[in-house]
Amino acid sequence: MIGPTTIKVCGITKAADAAMAVHLGADWIGVNVWSQSPRYVPAESRLALLREIPTKGRVAIAVNPTPQEARLLIDEGFTAVQVHFDPTEKKCDVGALAKAIGPALWLAPRLPEGQPFPADLLPLAQTFVQDAHQVGAFGGTGKRADWKRFTETLKAYPNHQWVLAGGLGPDNVAEAYTAGARFLDLNSQVELAPGLKSAEKLHKCVEALHKIAQTQATSGT
Repeated sequence: MIGPTTIKVCGITKAADAAMAVHLGADWIGVNVWSQSPRYVPAESRLALLREIPTKGRVAIAVNPTPQEARLLIDEGFTAVQVHFDPTEKKCDVGALAKAIGPALWLAPRLPEGQPFPADLLPLAQTFVQDAHQVGAFGGTGKRADWKRFTETLKAYPNHQWVLAGGLGPDNVAEAYTAGARFLDLNSQVELAPGLKSAEKLHKCVEALHKIAQTQATSGT
């Protein structure tokens, strides 16, 4: 953790980047297992990545997986499976996924800006990721998420874990912290190219979060 903030670095494709992110303070490393992603890591390459990630911090990023596929990812060595899906398309049996892997299920529903968070999902998972909406995409767009909805759900459902994703980088992680986010998902804004992370950008994020946490601790806010 960086102060009171949990950090996930997503879209890691190289073992060296995984080791670097962990060294800088990342709690979770996201590895994309969706074949259509520019950050996709095939099964034969994932073992080398997992060796660099603490056992408790391995997240597989999947899109509309079957319960069997999700279970295989856990068996492969992942701690959690972050499932991206569009609730309107009915392509993902979230209830079956919850039964298959229990609390290892993280849900990342694709929601248009301004649409309320679907409360019917709350009993199915403990951890939810709110990312930017883009038709045809499932995360990694570099766009900013609906922060208004994020802060509303954070206040309305404090017993769940809420992860803020979407366009987070050195220029706005402190702003996200001030808005109440304590679990940040970093991806495209800490890259040199899709899947290639920048140690400099990650370090700047860490510095910004340390600074804002210290400032608030000193001021008592």
